[in-house]
Formats: sequence, structure tokens, C-alpha cells
Amino acid sequence: MSREGCRGEAESRNVVLAQQRVACLEWGSWKVDKVTKCPGGQGVSNNSCGMKAIVLVAGASRRLRAATNGLPKCLVHVNGRPILQDQFEAISEAGVHEVILVVGYRAHLIKEYVASMCPELSVEYVLNPNYENTNTIYSLWLAREKLVDRAFLYLNGDVMADHEITRLLVDATSEMCLAVERKTCGEEEVKVITDGNGRVVRIGKEIDARKAAGEFIGIAKFSGRSEVGFLQALDALVSQGEHTAYFELALDSILSKTLVSEIDVSRFRAVEIDFPEDLNRARMLFRS
Repeated sequence: MSREGCRGEAESRNVVLAQQRVACLEWGSWKVDKVTKCPGGQGVSNNSCGMKAIVLVAGASRRLRAATNGLPKCLVHVNGRPILQDQFEAISEAGVHEVILVVGYRAHLIKEYVASMCPELSVEYVLNPNYENTNTIYSLWLAREKLVDRAFLYLNGDVMADHEITRLLVDATSEMCLAVERKTCGEEEVKVITDGNGRVVRIGKEIDARKAAGEFIGIAKFSGRSEVGFLQALDALVSQGEHTAYFELALDSILSKTLVSEIDVSRFRAVEIDFPEDLNRARMLFRS
């Protein structure tokens, strides 16, 4: 789309967004609740034009429950505000104005919070009713029809990160790229192996840590174009019953034929919050 087309699209969207509206749409056997609030005033860059962001926040955060008092992890405060608020700001600053939230555990609390914060974003909700027995591959698969033939940002809903990272991904020339922290990894991290020239050749938790270039921090830019094959790989694996896998299994399956680039974000702060010690580290790192 041309710069003029982007500008026209942004102006049209702002006119529509100025009137708050709530719609509930039936989609298959589950619902997509669409909540649109408060237009953003930022311009739309060429790279972000037509782009959406998807944030997975369906999980029950069992490993962190002692520190969350039963809240969804994305609503846990890091130095005075929820993780989700910080992610919304990072997404908006990158020029992306449409967000899909895949919700499950205590979804009503997330919806209530988003309604109260009036984000400069259009927000859609996709419900994963089976969040207790599924994983990220299934949550992402549920939203697949909303991602066809478009670029989209991907964020795990438990990541606190410097906002520069989302901007780097949006501005990257590669249509498929991962934010990677180059470091020595352990068993828990989602690890990546690269070819030494910035191309990711393997991704997954099970990768030999001695061969890993670093950790995928849970923020990426993907493409829903059929030529890329990512959404098709999700569909194939879920159809085979891989409901409890991480979505990286689908990504790993296409790396031999699809270019996925590494974006080195080691100079920035980023913490994926899985355990109480991660939460403590995030609160130290992002202390105002």
C-alpha cells in the first residue's frame, strides 16, 4: 500500500474509532468480542501500514500464581503498572493500532482492565475456552483467520521489554524475524540456532544449549502470506493433535524453506516472566 493509501486508511480509521463501539461476532463455535476505543493520534509508517499485533494472554500462570494473587499474568504490576499496559504502549509507539488478545484464564478481568484504560488501539478478543489443556500453538491457531495475508507482530503476554524492540521488528526489512538475546542459555529458554549470517535455522526449548546463539525473547514479526507457510504449519500441527505444543514447533518446521531473520536485541532490557524470580528481576530492571 502506498504512503497516501496508508494515510487515508489511518484517517478513516480515526473517524470510526472516535465513536466507541462494542460488537460481539460469532466465529465458528467460539466468539470474537471486538472492543474498539479511543483513536490514536500517531501517524502510520510504511512498514506498519495494515499490520496487526497479537498478544497471547490465555494462560493460567500456574508457576507464578503465588505472586499474582490469581490475576492473569499480563495484569501483574511491574513498577506500578500492568505488563499489558506497557505492551500496548510499545505496540502503539511502533505505529501499530490494531491488537488481537487471545484470552482464556479470567478473561473478564483482562477485558475490564482494557475497557478502563482506554488504549489508543482497536482491540479484538479471541477466546481460548480450552486454555487449561492447550498451549501457545493452539491459542495462535484460534486467531489464524485474522492474520491471513498480512504482517503481524507477535508478543507473549508475559514479556517486559524496552519499546525499541517492537520498533526494530516493525522497521526490519525481513517479513519474518525474531527478537533474540544473544547469551548462554539453559534448558528453560526457547533457544535459536543461526547460520552465522542472521538466518534462524532452528528454534525450540529442546535445542542443545551448547549450539544456541541465544534466546528468543517472545517478541517477533511474522507474515500470514500463504507463500510463507507459517499459518499453514500451525493448521497442520493442530490438526494432528499438537494442542499442547509451543507455537515455535510450527515455526521450526518451516525454517528449512522460509527465511526467518534474527534481530539481535541484546543491548535492550527484556524479561519473560515465568517464575517469581523473573518477576523480581523485571521489577529491578525496569525500576523507574
